[in-house]
Amino acid sequence: MRSPYLIGVFLAAGKSRRMGQNKLALPLKGENIGSLSLKTALSSRLDHVLVVERTEHASLEWIGAPYHAPPFQKRWSLHVCQDAEKGQGHSVSSGVRKAESMGADGVVILLADQPQLSVDHLNALVALAPESFAVSSFLGAFTPPIYFSSTCFPYVKGLTGDEGARRLLKSGQLGAGAVLETKDSGELDDIDTPEEYDMVRRAMV
Repeated sequence: MRSPYLIGVFLAAGKSRRMGQNKLALPLKGENIGSLSLKTALSSRLDHVLVVERTEHASLEWIGAPYHAPPFQKRWSLHVCQDAEKGQGHSVSSGVRKAESMGADGVVILLADQPQLSVDHLNALVALAPESFAVSSFLGAFTPPIYFSSTCFPYVKGLTGDEGARRLLKSGQLGAGAVLETKDSGELDDIDTPEEYDMVRRAMV
C-alpha cells in the first residue's frame, strides 16, 4: 500500500495591512518570517508545497536564496490565486483545487506567518493522514496547520471570502477527526501586528 501523497497549501497572499509592510520579509533569526515558515514546511514529510500568492508578479523577495536551490528548489512551486484579494477562503479553496489536480490524497493548510511552528509538530500532523482531518490546537483553540483528506476537498473547495477552514470544523460537516494539541504556547502563533512581531523576535533570540 502506497503512502498518501500530501501537499502543503502555504498561504502567502495576505496584504499585511495591520503590519504596514510585507511582514513575510521582516527579518527574524537570520532569515525572515516567511522563509522560516517555509523552511519548516519544506523540511517536513510533506511531498510538495504550494506557495499561494496574489499574482505571478507578487514580491517573493522573502523567499531566501537557499530555497531556490537544492535540496529545497523542487519541493515547492508558486500557485497564483486570482481571487486572493477577496479573502483567505478563496486562497484556501484555490490551493486545494490545484493540489487536487496534482493528485493529492490530502493537504495541510499552512500560514506563511507562523515562524515558530516546528517540523516535529508538522510531521505529527502528517502522521494523522489516515484521519478525515486533523487540526492543531492550543488550550482547545483550533488553528492552522490543518490537515484535510481528499474526502474533505468538496467542502474545503467551497470556502470563499474571509471564511477560514476552521468554520468547517466547527460546523460538524466533516464528521469526526483528530486534534493535535501542543504544549508550546508560541508554536502556533501567527504574526499580524508590530507588537506580535516584537514578541516573537524576543522569543526566538
